Amino acid sequence: MPLARRFLMLVAGIYAVACAVLFGAQRTLLYPAPDPLAVRAPTGAELRTLDLGDATVPLMLTAGHPDVLFFHGNGGQLARSVPTSAAANAAGLAFAAVEYPGYGEATGAGPSESGIFAAARAALAEIGEPAPACVGHSLGSGVAVAMAAEGRCAAVVLASAYTSIPDMAARQYPYFPVRLLVLDRFDSRSRAPRVAVPALLIHGRRDTQIPPDYGEALAAAIPGATFELVDRAHNDIVDAAFWARVAGFLRP
Repeated sequence: MPLARRFLMLVAGIYAVACAVLFGAQRTLLYPAPDPLAVRAPTGAELRTLDLGDATVPLMLTAGHPDVLFFHGNGGQLARSVPTSAAANAAGLAFAAVEYPGYGEATGAGPSESGIFAAARAALAEIGEPAPACVGHSLGSGVAVAMAAEGRCAAVVLASAYTSIPDMAARQYPYFPVRLLVLDRFDSRSRAPRVAVPALLIHGRRDTQIPPDYGEALAAAIPGATFELVDRAHNDIVDAAFWARVAGFLRP
């Protein structure tokens, strides 16, 4: 066998192995769940346990019927949403947040798109009417868009949103066929035309993890959506100013 052909076969074999490794590790990469923390609900808040059949997830609700249901990013967990709830309350918003299967004090198998959507639907069913606004940060923006596209939210507010996980993966791994490999697609762009509620997208100018172009592209796909740039990065965007803007959007 010619040396050049053997070399090409070796390269192709290495590439195939690399694709297989990337495929097998994708959920570890997408869901870098931190070490679980106990949820210490603030005074006046309530913790409920939702049974999903194959998992249980905690739901935290502050006093009053929730104005917003918050979906955290892939590096967060419900325990870290407690300070977020205080900022939302300070803006006059009753707050709720649900954990994802495989995160924090939730039970069951590891995280997946279907499992996270099941937790979101269960939380919205538990909250009941009137439906809250769905608010999502980073990975959670895809959850919020999916729930809004299903007609389960009164409004949708997204921080550091993306168009889809395949789009983000293609940016991160441009030399691999990741669009064919991704299992959990969180395809917000394809769901966007079905969002029929008021939509606000806020993105940080200094966000290097999900550049603003992704949020702007998603906003363009959601009918009537408002897109705003703020002087923030990726992990500091959901702050007091964010919640004040959300309150103003929901209660003009």
